[in-house]
Amino acid sequence: MAYIGLPYYGYCPITVVTSADGSETETLGDGKITRAVVSYAGENDSDSSELWAGDRREQRDAGAPSAKLSIDRSYLSLADEAELCGHHYDESTKTLERKEGDTPALVRVAALGKLKKPDRKLAYRLVGYYRASFDPVDDNLSTASKSTSYGTTKLAGSAECNSEGNFVKKQEFDGYEEALAALKTFLNIKG
Repeated sequence: MAYIGLPYYGYCPITVVTSADGSETETLGDGKITRAVVSYAGENDSDSSELWAGDRREQRDAGAPSAKLSIDRSYLSLADEAELCGHHYDESTKTLERKEGDTPALVRVAALGKLKKPDRKLAYRLVGYYRASFDPVDDNLSTASKSTSYGTTKLAGSAECNSEGNFVKKQEFDGYEEALAALKTFLNIKG
């Protein structure tokens, strides 16, 4: 199978409330999708451990699932950067301010990949993480030169299980409309 496109990526904010007994309740905010995605990658990073005895492995614990996320975007608005990274954004002045103590937002994040299967048929795959957070964005500015060079914005972060123990959802579709509808449902996009 070969991935041959990445038509959409998106996220929705998550509000987590922890009760007195330590249990968590999650509420999904309004999701957003964009076509401004260059790449989307999740590298599994689970902490597994093994017990060896008698020159053989006796037990193995895969640990809680986690992943390092890397999303490369052709454009990231300051409002989206502030929402994802927990910074303050003033709409009236179009100003993002990063301050000491900013806490990255918890979000649900997903992308829709277009792929060609071995039988040469097209399919669409939803890959979504139930709970993620992102590091502050690096700013890389450069001067003009003879040739055109394109810059992108890289989001780096991590994914973990949500309060129900869900980590990642992967789902394949034959049709584009069905896949896009599933992406919107996963990201709590109404309408």
